[in-house]
Amino acid sequence: MTTDDAASATPTDLTPEVAGAGGPAATYEDRVLGCLLGIMAGDAYGVLATVGDDPTGALGDPADLAVSDATQLTLYTVDGLVDALEWANDGVAADETACLWLAYLRWLTCQGEHLPANAPAPPGRWIDAQEDLLPVHEPDGDTVRALLTGEMGTRSRPVNPQAEGAGALMRSAPFGLVPRIPESMVERLTVDAAALTHGSAAARGTAALFSGIIRALAIDGLSLAEALRLVRGEEQDLARGAAHDAGATGVPSGSTAPVPLTGEADRPGARRGAAGDAATTGDAGDGRVAAAAVAATTADATTTGSRAESTTAAGTFEAALQAVLEGVDEAASPRDQLAAALAHAAAAGRPDASSTIAASLAGGMIGALHGTAALPTGYLDAPGVAAVVRGMARALLSATTGS
Repeated sequence: MTTDDAASATPTDLTPEVAGAGGPAATYEDRVLGCLLGIMAGDAYGVLATVGDDPTGALGDPADLAVSDATQLTLYTVDGLVDALEWANDGVAADETACLWLAYLRWLTCQGEHLPANAPAPPGRWIDAQEDLLPVHEPDGDTVRALLTGEMGTRSRPVNPQAEGAGALMRSAPFGLVPRIPESMVERLTVDAAALTHGSAAARGTAALFSGIIRALAIDGLSLAEALRLVRGEEQDLARGAAHDAGATGVPSGSTAPVPLTGEADRPGARRGAAGDAATTGDAGDGRVAAAAVAATTADATTTGSRAESTTAAGTFEAALQAVLEGVDEAASPRDQLAAALAHAAAAGRPDASSTIAASLAGGMIGALHGTAALPTGYLDAPGVAAVVRGMARALLSATTGS
């Protein structure tokens, strides 16, 4: 796809409205839209709660709601994936991680930051022109610091080697929404993208756990209980493995080559970027450390964390999972489950968890489970950020399924 094509093609040009959005059947397409809108709803809920406003306003008309970088970077993850898929659909294999890095750099410029001289100047795309995506107040510090280096972080050459926050976790749901690729590739894409800004194996692996549960719900069609059992089983297995061979650093030796999004690792003439040129540590190391970190978190803290420096990806993920479990347990309808889960996430009461991010993760999981049936009807036709989310959902579906 040419630069001019990328800048001018809108998601509306790519595909019509998602068929059946808001209907009773939670199709794959509906779950994609439900997941992304659920992330926005949870994010807006958390933002309102953090500033002391009534958070239930996020469950009404979304036209004027403010969102954080949790929603924005999720959408830019979608855009980076769509960019790579569009190249692939044109017969040119792209480096997916490089496409994602360029997308995050474009997001950074939209925040009013100036890219360093050593960073590339990525061409603009449709999402960059959306005026409803306003600059975020206090965006994730680890993410901004990493991007401002102008260096493309990798697992072998991290730019933030100690970053354990939830900044990579919060943007990772879209990897679980890409169909027709193996589970191992979902994990690899998630971990490689997380490593762009977060060098900690725990932060990267926790992001992979999140995208894995989104995949289980949205693509595999598992029930919540089945999806959570799957994730809990992986946590326990990997935590045991971590004690055996991860060592003090939690990262075993060994390397793997990046796998193209198309699944054709041996395709000749693949276009490779910086990430493809570097050796990377094995995926299992990130997962094991993440599992150990999540298993080590406690649920009896008494202070609520929103975006404090002490928050971690592992603590935030665990808070979101607990909120979803409690919300589904105490409510019957999808919308009531969403409302209950967001309330629990926003009041998680954990110093190691960002309440805003936890709410956005919980919203994404409920949306992936039930589709748009979980969302207030206003999210399906309101202007503003919700319209941008719907547009990016259409772009992803067009690039992945042609629908």
